[in-house]
Amino acid sequence: MKKTYLYLSIWISSIGIFSACSDFLDEEAKGSQVDKNFYKTESDAVAATDAIYSYLISDADAYNLWSDNFGGLFYNDFWELPELMSDNAVSKQSSPEYQSIDKFQVDAYSIRVACLWRDFYTTINVCNTVIAKVPDISFTDEVKKNQLIAEAKFFRALCYFELTRFFGDVPLHTVPTESVSEAQIPRTSVVQIYPVILEDLDFAEKNLKYEDRLGNGRPYALSASALLARVYLTLGQKEKNNTYLQNAVTKADAVIPAFPMGSYEDLFKLENRFKGERIWEVNFNASLSQGWKGNQFLVRLLPKMDTEKGGPNNAQGWVAATDNLYNIFEPNDTRRDVTLFKSFTYTDGSTETFDAPYFCKYWDRIAEPKGNESNATYPYLRTAEMYLIKAEALNEINQNPTQAAKDALNAVRRRAGLGDTPANNYTDFKKAVLAERRMEFAIEGHRWHDLVRMCTLDEIKELVGTAKPGVVPREANFLFPIPNNDRIISNGRLTQNDGY
Repeated sequence: MKKTYLYLSIWISSIGIFSACSDFLDEEAKGSQVDKNFYKTESDAVAATDAIYSYLISDADAYNLWSDNFGGLFYNDFWELPELMSDNAVSKQSSPEYQSIDKFQVDAYSIRVACLWRDFYTTINVCNTVIAKVPDISFTDEVKKNQLIAEAKFFRALCYFELTRFFGDVPLHTVPTESVSEAQIPRTSVVQIYPVILEDLDFAEKNLKYEDRLGNGRPYALSASALLARVYLTLGQKEKNNTYLQNAVTKADAVIPAFPMGSYEDLFKLENRFKGERIWEVNFNASLSQGWKGNQFLVRLLPKMDTEKGGPNNAQGWVAATDNLYNIFEPNDTRRDVTLFKSFTYTDGSTETFDAPYFCKYWDRIAEPKGNESNATYPYLRTAEMYLIKAEALNEINQNPTQAAKDALNAVRRRAGLGDTPANNYTDFKKAVLAERRMEFAIEGHRWHDLVRMCTLDEIKELVGTAKPGVVPREANFLFPIPNNDRIISNGRLTQNDGY
């Protein structure tokens, strides 16, 4: 029964676990603070807010690699599962944990789904603590106080938005959860959750302005605007609401000038962390080694190679790309060889050809030739998405691609070394945007959400079946199942998604 209560106990205990670092970005976590009377001073408020960032990468059990609780939201499977559950990627592991997702056979007992659910709610609970406690603390600078609350609201909105995309209706907690009974609430309709998301992001957009806490992994006001563009696009497509779609265009237009795109080849180099089109990114840093602060991109994505001849260390090759993804890139598309590779040439001049295309997007071979725990950041929001949000939304509003929609799509294509899109009607342009998103954001965690938003079930079956012969998505797969353990803990209050 111990594991049955594992995730809820971690969630509840998260209200008292805070990094004592004065700056998450530059210092190691030195301890934790569990005193319920902790929230008294400005420094307490800063430490409580900084704890959010720890939960994004290392979570509650940051120092025990072999714990079931190890790893935070973006360290674990957030970016990987939507790629496996699509036509982009396949699992190379024998374990059923990932094979079931790859083959659309996931069920309510999935460990990966349960961990994803846990990672969202532990992070939400830390955000709720900041939102509840910080307003009562005396500050010499109200701008700084509102900045801390805005950071917490930005991440709470992010978590609830992504939760609804993965699970649909979910329990809505807006105050800290301090007991089992407080956690045992039923699911809240997505219709009721979206106003909370929008309100949180509106507050963040207006109050993320304390300069000393902006950038290097912390959100800007325009980070909230960019996330609002994604939220409004999702809402607009879901509800066929042109007002929401126009809001998405407006928010995207506000962001684009401030985060100009450079070359795709340089986008993922370590020297360009927190620069250019990176609107908000997760700050992984392997040098903060008291807790595991590096990411797992290279461990999971790079295939096993000969380390004695110059191959990277600890490359496990858990995930490979489909041949279909590799072949969809146009001949002159500069993104393909940045994103994927089929072979590697060692220091002795010999070349190894792999059994499949693998993802190399996050591997800076000059800065991190040996791979392993990496400093590569996770690009949650970037400018190319704003252009493609604008293109998609305008095509939906007008049921035809306007010149502004074409210009937005072509901005991304030209950066990739391609000519302008030939698509000239609603259906062709929608397919062109979907294809562009696939090439632009491969292994960034967008693909399954894009398919669900833009395609019918029959279209998804065709796309996935072509890339993965014999794999057949079901309508139930539009959402993940509610984890069975959490349903048990809820004493029947949590219902299950249809089809599970």
